[in-house]
Amino acid sequence: GKVIKDAVASVSGWQRGGNTLLGTIILLSPFSVAAGMTCVEDGFTVDKLRKKVRVVVESSTAQDAVDVYEAIHVAQPEGLGKVPRLDVTDPASKQQILEEKVTLLEVFKISSDYDSVASEWVSNYSITFDLGYPYFAQLIQDQKDINTATVQTFLKILSEVPDTFIVRKVGPSKAEQISSKAQKVLDKGGMLTSEGRRSVHEFDKELRDPAHHFSPGTTADIVAGVLAVAVLNGYRP
Repeated sequence: GKVIKDAVASVSGWQRGGNTLLGTIILLSPFSVAAGMTCVEDGFTVDKLRKKVRVVVESSTAQDAVDVYEAIHVAQPEGLGKVPRLDVTDPASKQQILEEKVTLLEVFKISSDYDSVASEWVSNYSITFDLGYPYFAQLIQDQKDINTATVQTFLKILSEVPDTFIVRKVGPSKAEQISSKAQKVLDKGGMLTSEGRRSVHEFDKELRDPAHHFSPGTTADIVAGVLAVAVLNGYRP
């Protein structure tokens, strides 16, 4: 929790563009702790990293949860909405967390149905380790191009997991439409064919249009996690 809180404060101190990395910080903080544990205790492999990540998230405390609530308050992310229990915008929630000893992992269990960042914590990073990283690693092996592998992995995750940031902003139906479009881009080859690359640029233009509110920020956070696993496993561009 303190790692997340301090990182968010540091980001906010370096720029004034609002929340740019909150989801990424929440996802990567357990990696930073788990990676150190893995190297010291066992020698590094991706499987060992994942096991240590589980240990880290399961050892979270109520104070960790309060620290993350304070980090979210600093970051001010868009589209939070309201929830009936332990709402992050309710000042009374932090005291309730401490009194009831609700751990950070338990808080994320509450929000895991509608937030993929929380779901990753709860599922031991199933999207990152089971979908994103194997796909990325194979592309790096085959294509040996970091940009191609990253864009393709982004499209792959988006095609299979509707982006929950888009869901919060414009609803699940629109998010599913975006996922379907990502799959169509992949069906044309994505970054691997000339037709696919044209579709990638058209799709990117649509996603960037501020009138649409289609920014798949949660997918970007998860791709950052995939890249972190690759780097920790020895990949260097």
